[in-house]
Amino acid sequence: MREQKVKAALEEESVLTPTYASREMTESIPKHAIPKQSTAPETVYNLIHDELIMDGNSRQNLATFVTTWMEPEAKKLMSECFDKNMIDKDEYPQTAEIESRCINMLANLWNSPDHETATGTSTIGSSEAAMLGGMAMKWNWRDKMKKAGKPTNKPNMVMGANTQICWHKFCKYWDIDAREVKSEGNRFTLNAEEALKLVDENTIGVVVIMGSTMDGKYEPVKEVADALDTYQQQTGIDIPIHVDGASGAFIAP
Repeated sequence: MREQKVKAALEEESVLTPTYASREMTESIPKHAIPKQSTAPETVYNLIHDELIMDGNSRQNLATFVTTWMEPEAKKLMSECFDKNMIDKDEYPQTAEIESRCINMLANLWNSPDHETATGTSTIGSSEAAMLGGMAMKWNWRDKMKKAGKPTNKPNMVMGANTQICWHKFCKYWDIDAREVKSEGNRFTLNAEEALKLVDENTIGVVVIMGSTMDGKYEPVKEVADALDTYQQQTGIDIPIHVDGASGAFIAP
């Protein structure tokens, strides 16, 4: 009897049983397999739309770095580009041109002296951007160490304990020692003094966040940059920083 109940429960969890007044919905449809028969688009829309009601209200999510509202015209432009494979720059040259302009705008916003020829790319979210930025730092560090005839098997990265999870994932995926500046007392972010205690010639970079998820504070970018410049003058070791825009990238400049 118990086995029959367990089997029945598992079968119930493997299907959707909507209650629409539609002939198509008189039978359950599978959750984890493609149905054998097609279903009307409006029925599928209603089915998924109702499931999404269980999500939280994005407009009330104050913990996200994602824009939760945009003008209808922006949504319309996005929907008009859904069928474009953006990586195919030859097929969609004007989309690539507009992407390049956006990169120039961001570089100009951050006072880049060469913003009209800035190098960059669009990404699927900030986590991908972190991966690309981290990879660039690792490859630059590796090339520098090879030229100096030094080993390249022990890279590390310095960051605050408050950093986003994507940086921990980056370090895990790319075999990098994540050195965290721990929170202490009323300080929940990285500062120059504590960061310098963790850097050495194997440090590929220091991550500084513009908007901590713990308290919303900007980490002291200039303070850290100046401290690393002084460190370079004293030791000859040049350590770059990566500024994680987080919630402040469009506000701080």
